[in-house]
Amino acid sequence: MSEAPRRPELDATLIRERAAATVRLRRKRHGFWRTMGRSNRLFPRKLMVTRDGKWIIAMSLLLGVGAVNTGNNLLYLVLSLLISIIAISGVLSEMDLADIKVVRRYPHELEVGEAAMLRTEVHNTKRRAAFNLEVDEVIEDDAFAMRPGYVLHLHAGEVGQCFVMVRPKRRGPVRSAGIRVLTSYPFGFARKSRLYVDPQTWLVLPRVADIALDGARGGGRGDLAQTRRKGHGSEFLGLRDWRHGDPTRDLHWKISARRGRLIAREWEEEATRAALVEFVHVAPDAGDDPQQLDAACETVAGLCASLLHEGMAVGLRTFAGTVAPQPDFDGSADQLLHIRRLLANLLLADRPPPPEWPVEDDRWVDAVRRAWSVHDQLASGAALTFPDGNGPLTHDRIRVSYLARRDARIEGVPPTVEVLLDTAGEVISIERPDADVAGAA
Repeated sequence: MSEAPRRPELDATLIRERAAATVRLRRKRHGFWRTMGRSNRLFPRKLMVTRDGKWIIAMSLLLGVGAVNTGNNLLYLVLSLLISIIAISGVLSEMDLADIKVVRRYPHELEVGEAAMLRTEVHNTKRRAAFNLEVDEVIEDDAFAMRPGYVLHLHAGEVGQCFVMVRPKRRGPVRSAGIRVLTSYPFGFARKSRLYVDPQTWLVLPRVADIALDGARGGGRGDLAQTRRKGHGSEFLGLRDWRHGDPTRDLHWKISARRGRLIAREWEEEATRAALVEFVHVAPDAGDDPQQLDAACETVAGLCASLLHEGMAVGLRTFAGTVAPQPDFDGSADQLLHIRRLLANLLLADRPPPPEWPVEDDRWVDAVRRAWSVHDQLASGAALTFPDGNGPLTHDRIRVSYLARRDARIEGVPPTVEVLLDTAGEVISIERPDADVAGAA
């Protein structure tokens, strides 16, 4: 285990250190001058000269030098013409960006590797038309592969829309500082942009890996979860009119005689077996990047999806929270969605999150404190405990952990099935510590 860093006692000190580390990281990524130029307070308008604009500026400088050296009035005339064109371009582009409002119409959840179209409404509130507007999101890291949306023409007072295509590259929360509107109108010499400060956070869900369940199903000791679905079980659900083809043993003769028509009993479908997947998400190596967990989260999501497909009630338990076991009642995949949301927010249990991890300060501080506590427990050889204790003792328990960190001891009921992963998150083996359960399976 790596040596624990200095740990401030006050949360306010920790938050200040986070802010300073974020600034240092931004300057390292963009450089000092680019970081200053990205400030919306110091520079409400950003300007980037295009290649054509650089040619125009270079020609203006050369003509200016030639006009001064030769005193040729024709050169002065051409120079003034070029400077006028540059000035007119700046004025028209500023008028084009004025009185533009943008409104997001976005989903708040995305999926790793899946392209999504983010719809943005563009309102032109001025009395002039707007031309050649480009809209995109301002995201600090490279969490998204992004293609901006375009609005070519908006009449005065018109509302248009564009679609920003994004493809998330990683799991977890992704924060945007706001919406950026750019234009190269009218001549394309420069691209002027305006930032609308409107922070937005998306939750990027992990993929669902295709996992084979050979040996991973629970044994026969798990308890049952009620389904409340019609079926051929033994629990009474209700009454209905008898239909042709219903078995005569389901007829309720007393109610039928009382109502004067045939009434049949409805039965509840046999309850499903409940399984609790426990994910021991400690760091598999000396790294501290939360994205190390991405592949393992995809594997855990695939395992849960396979168990749900088999008709089991499946839950997930981690050091950050628990999703109670529930079956997929109607095939809507709501239970799998809850599991994937928990996995999307998951961090390395024994490593503090990086300063740029895009969550609120209080949640970030809580995650840091929990990570330091788990780090100390592992360093002292103590057994780890899940926040909700042992949980239901009758559920089948499928424990997923890294083979490299098998030394991490977990207090409580031993698992029914143990799934071991390599550092890349791939399944190495599926073991059954309980010999009796293995034999029964």
